[in-house]
Amino acid sequence: MTAITRAELEAALGSFAAGRAALAAGLTLEPLAGGGSNRVVRVSSAAGDWVLRLAGTADQAFGINRVAERQVHEAAARAGFAPALVHAEPGRGLLVTAYVAGRPLSREQLRSADGLRALGARLGELHALPPPRGVRRLDVHAVLAHYLELADVAPGPMPRDAIAARLRFSLASYRRAAPAFCHNDLHWRNLIAAERLWFVDWEYGGVGDPLFELAAVIGYHDLDAAGRELLLAAHGGPFDASEVERMCRVFDCLHALWLDAASGWDALEPARREALLERLAVDPAQRAQ
Repeated sequence: MTAITRAELEAALGSFAAGRAALAAGLTLEPLAGGGSNRVVRVSSAAGDWVLRLAGTADQAFGINRVAERQVHEAAARAGFAPALVHAEPGRGLLVTAYVAGRPLSREQLRSADGLRALGARLGELHALPPPRGVRRLDVHAVLAHYLELADVAPGPMPRDAIAARLRFSLASYRRAAPAFCHNDLHWRNLIAAERLWFVDWEYGGVGDPLFELAAVIGYHDLDAAGRELLLAAHGGPFDASEVERMCRVFDCLHALWLDAASGWDALEPARREALLERLAVDPAQRAQ
């Protein structure tokens, strides 16, 4: 992925008053890790210490709405879960937020008992908030339909018709949990540990199903039964084991569809790829017989 050029940086900062003040004061730049197509840089100056993000060009394929992202991020920042919003231009994919001094968590740290307890408790706090007004409502069925209906997607190692069959079975008795404010993409790269856990990258955030959010954490980190128990106990939600298992199957299917859309299977670490494929290989309809 190419870095943000000086011309792009000056155009982005030049579009708002505080950014122009930063340019005039002189900048210190530090490239940061972004997502699959986003480019991110830390911009430090006398005007402020910020993170500047320029989004990629695949928003339509990935179902990303930048106006909705800005609204969700603003609500999360007001609630103390996201860094303060400095400036946003959804049409350009530009997002500037305050820089949070902390440390990113590794996957191993997140999978530890302390990591799972901390994340579970913090998610419990997020999901306990009154769902904010003015942010999008997310429907699991609609998200799945979007990825299943994408055209010109090269299938990955799991045939898409097999994924669709597993989804039909797992969603047959799906019951929405009470709606909650959710991030919906909480893997270790989207967490910053400081005096509290901060959540970044709210592209998929909104009011949705908290059980789906927990299933995403379980799936991203390949949690075993003990890890799931730690996470769910710290969260405190009223979910039973069968609901969790069913939603984990749904998330694994969505993860596979996203990897198809992103052509991301080869970039997935081998151990994570094999763990996901092993779970997907289990046909829930046959197991129920």
